[in-house]
Formats: sequence, structure tokens, C-alpha cells
Amino acid sequence: MAALPDKIGKYKIISEIARGGMGAVYTAEHPTLDRTVIIKKLTLRGNASVRERFRREASIMMDFRNEYIVDVYDHFREGPAYYIVQEFVDGMSLSDLLRRERYLPERIALLIFRDCCRALKYAHDRGVIHRDIKPANILLSRRGDVKLVDFGIAHVEDDDETVLTREGTMLGTPSYMAPEQFQDTRGVDKRADIYSLGVMLYELLTGKRPFPGSINPDTLNAIQHGRYRRARKLNPAITKFTASLVGKAMSAKRSRRYQDLGVVIAKLDRRLGSRAVAEQRPFIASYLAGTWSPPSRSRKIGRALAIAGAIFLVLAAGGVYYGIRVGVVTELMHPDEYGSLEVTVRVARGETSAQEMYLSGELFRDNGTDIPRVEGVRFGFHLDSVQTTSETDVFVSRMQYLPAGQYRLKLMTPGRLVWSGFYLHSRAHELASADPRASKSLVVSIGPQESLPLTVTFRITSAADGQPIAGGTEISLYSDGTWLPVTDTLLASLRSGTTYQFRFVHPGYYTAEYALLVSSSESRLAIDASLVPLPATVELSANAVNVRVLIDGSQTYRQWGRTPHPEQTPRIGQKPVAISLAPGAYVLGVQSGSLHAERKVNLSPLDRLALRIVFDRKTGTVGFEQSGG
Repeated sequence: MAALPDKIGKYKIISEIARGGMGAVYTAEHPTLDRTVIIKKLTLRGNASVRERFRREASIMMDFRNEYIVDVYDHFREGPAYYIVQEFVDGMSLSDLLRRERYLPERIALLIFRDCCRALKYAHDRGVIHRDIKPANILLSRRGDVKLVDFGIAHVEDDDETVLTREGTMLGTPSYMAPEQFQDTRGVDKRADIYSLGVMLYELLTGKRPFPGSINPDTLNAIQHGRYRRARKLNPAITKFTASLVGKAMSAKRSRRYQDLGVVIAKLDRRLGSRAVAEQRPFIASYLAGTWSPPSRSRKIGRALAIAGAIFLVLAAGGVYYGIRVGVVTELMHPDEYGSLEVTVRVARGETSAQEMYLSGELFRDNGTDIPRVEGVRFGFHLDSVQTTSETDVFVSRMQYLPAGQYRLKLMTPGRLVWSGFYLHSRAHELASADPRASKSLVVSIGPQESLPLTVTFRITSAADGQPIAGGTEISLYSDGTWLPVTDTLLASLRSGTTYQFRFVHPGYYTAEYALLVSSSESRLAIDASLVPLPATVELSANAVNVRVLIDGSQTYRQWGRTPHPEQTPRIGQKPVAISLAPGAYVLGVQSGSLHAERKVNLSPLDRLALRIVFDRKTGTVGFEQSGG
């Protein structure tokens, strides 16, 4: 482990809190502000674009002064390394809170969400698009402050980002990215951030993401068409107001989303009350501290007592029934025959987050012969934030009450199956032991998931018509800073459990790149690469004015390109008008008054066809004069 430096620049180093291949993060003392700060260090060499993003992040954030965005105090270079000095937030990230709680009460989720909207509204009003909104980039202080961080891949409108982000490049975290961000990160606007906020609110309310972290063609298709399980299906307690908020923010079509966060903030203010920030912070702070309780509605004392009296008998009877059903009463009445079982599962951290981890268990009675399944036993696991560490997620089951004896437990998690045999002692044996809890808890450890040989197949189609593209596509794989041609030998070396980035280059089409995370349990990767053909151009002019143009009989068409433009209605005159179309066959029609004519045209990528339409009203004829192609 690298030695901790005493000082970096003018800052006295307190501790190192993170380290990776690209740098490190420290806590330090600010020499004049008398406060703790965070220092981010970048040590990556030879990558100008990464260094420039680091510099841009500092430049953007040093100009910001907003209570919902982490302050940046300094940016400097020392030797081969670059540094950013920013505000220290004493608390936890929103992703850590989710890991602890799995999901949040609706009111707490909306309070945090509103502050995130306020932070982004401030950035958007200054022409900055964040492009990487997710729980890990939201910090929560012990005082209840909500702070947005990490503008490392932010985009500044009207700023030339060509060197940093080529057209068609994908940047961001796939689970939270808007559909259009997969096609061209450079061209997104503030509506992409609004979409990511919607995904984050979905996760805060349900404990799950609407789309898995493993991005494959099926997932991409679901994202593009907005197909996901609605939040209220996972958590019926979510109100219609909040479900509507999530649905509109996450609309697959940009035009149907909220167009500005001011509208969202106004809705939340009406819902939550537009009290000062200082009055709202204690709610978040108390939740972080574990002391928050939902606000109760006031009721008349007499009515409350009447209801309480009426339900007491029901609860008493129900409690006895429930106790019998789960086995508590049976265990207490027959301590020599029954015992209690709690299962603790320690899962080594992998690419699947604790929130996405699917864990289930089945129990079998080991009687030495046919090993029958124990019917009616269902293990429901919850994440134990106290025992969970940076390397291991710990899940604990609810208590089961069973006859004493020999059992086998079958645990299933993605890509892994674990069998564990154990003996369940009776309640009387537990009470007689030195540690009564020891015999109640069965601990099972699941190691890191091993990677599998990966079979990769490609299907390459045209985005214009969905038809397969004939051979000639160059496929490359990004590895160690360079693009390698894909060969059978290279494909045979690939294994699951990592992220692969493929590039597709075909003459006459825009270059496409796909970044795909393959989980350890997945052994087959099928990539359906849809390539956008380069447009063809038809340049039209006429010897008349206000000539109507019809394409395949329609008065409207969409300009073709990587991002199609809104529908347009072309009208031409003596001045040439250029129309961009996808390659293919068209029937081109023109009409002026009573004169009408059509001509069939076949267009290939990058074709440029110049036609002048000549109307002869004396003879009633229309001619097409081609002046180029």
C-alpha cells in the first residue's frame, strides 16, 4: 500500500479514503478555512481526454455556488498528478443509504429528490448537463443536506466537446441513462438528466432499478421503448402522485418528459410544502440517524379509542393464530421437539449490487433416504447493513420454527447454487447451551462468482429498414487503450464478468459503439447492432414558386441523420432546397396548381441528386432535369 503523504500542495493530509487505477481520494485540512476538505487526485498518464475532463469538472464546479452542489475550492497540478479540492460532506452517499435500507419511505425519497432537482435546475440554468445522475453521486450530510457531486462527464452547452466526446460515443451509467444517451452522449440536453432523475426516484421507492445493470440488446430495446415494471407493482404503497412523477420523468420520448425541472419543483413544493430548506433538513437527518417516524394524522380521541378497542380483540385473536402459524407457540409449548432457525448468507461482492441480488432458499428434510422438500417454508431475506462490509453483502432471513432434526438448505443466487447441511436443535437444547443464539443462526458463505467462457454473436442491420447489412463490417474490441480487430481467436478468449466495448464500422453508415456489461452468470452475448446509414441528399428547384413536394405520396417527411429531425413539409421554388433522406427507393412527386408529376429515385448513402422541375403550362407537362448525381 502506498505511503500516505504528509501534505499535498498547501493541504495537510488526514487520511486516504479511496484508491483506484486512476488516482486516490484523501481527506485533508484546509490551511485557511479551518475545515476538512476532500482532495481528488488523478494520476493517469498519457490520456489527454481524461485529464481534460478532470480540469473541466473543476472549472465547472468552481463557478457554481449553490447549497445543493458540493463546493470546489481549488484545482492544481503538482508533478505528474492533477488535484481537485472540494467540500467534505460528513455523512453518506445515497447509494450507501439504499444499501442500508433497500428503499426509502415516500416522503423521505421525495424530500431528497426535490433537493436533487434544485441542484440540477441550477446547473441547467447555466447551460450544464450532468449526464451521470445516480445515487452514488448524491451525498447526504448528517445535518440533512443533499449535495450533488461529480461533474466529470458534464456537458456545457455551446461548448465544443469534439475532442472529448466523439459523435455517437456513449458516456454515463447505463442503468440510469436516457434512451437517446446510448446513441449520442454529446447531443443530449437537460431532458436526459430529468430521465435519470426519474430512474433514481424509481429506485428510491422500490429498492430496484427499472432496468438491469447488465446491458444487452434486449435491455436496450426495453429502454428505447420504455418497457419496465411500473413502480406501484413493486411497491403498492406509492401514491398516484409520485407514480405519475416517475412515469413522466422516465418517458422514453423526450417530448413527453418534463421539459424543465422548474415544473417538477413546483409540483413537489405543492405536495411537500414550500418551507425553507432548514426546516426540511431535520426530516432527512433523523432518517439517516434512524430516529425518523412517519407523521401521523390527527384523529379525534374518542374515535381513536373506539377503533382501538374494536381492533384489540381482533389483534389478540389474530396474534394467537399468527403465532401458531409461524411456530412461535408450537416452539414454546413443545420446547423439546421444536427449534428456531435464522439463516445468515454472506455473499462476496461482485458486479451485481445488493439491491439487484436475487437470493432464494428451499429447505429439505434429511431423513437419510429420499430427502423430501419441507412444504410451506419460504425464506425471505433482507440486507443487514450492520454486518455488511465493503467486501461482503450480508443477508438475513426471517425466523423459521421447525421440528428439530437434520436438514439440507438449498440457496440460489444468479449463477450460483449452494447446498448446506445442518442439524436444528430443539428450543430446550438452545436454552441449555452457553450461547442460546449460536444454534439459532446458520451462516452460509458464497464466494465470488467465477467467470465463464463467453460466446459472442453479431447481427448487423440497417436502422433505416431493419434489414441485415451484407458483409464488410469492421468489428473492433476496445482493450488496453486501443481498438483490436475482432477475430475468432480474440472472441474465443472472452469471458463473462466484465464490460466489453465493441465498435462497428461499415462504408456508408455512421460508426456505432456498444458498451456492454456481461455478468458472471451469462455465457452468451448476442449483439444486434443497428447501424444508421449516412444520408443521401436530393436538391430540388423549380421554374415556379410554392411547389409542393410529395415523398411516397406524403406531404411530410423527416430529415434523415443520426438524430432525425421533426417532420417537415417541403416547398420549393427557384432557389434550391436540399432534402436529406435515408438511402432507399422513393417516389418523388411535385405539384403546382393543376400540374402534377412523379419520378422514381434510388438513393445510396452519400448520393447527391440535383433535380430542376420545369412546369410548362402551355403544354401541361412537367419535366425533371438532372444536373448532378
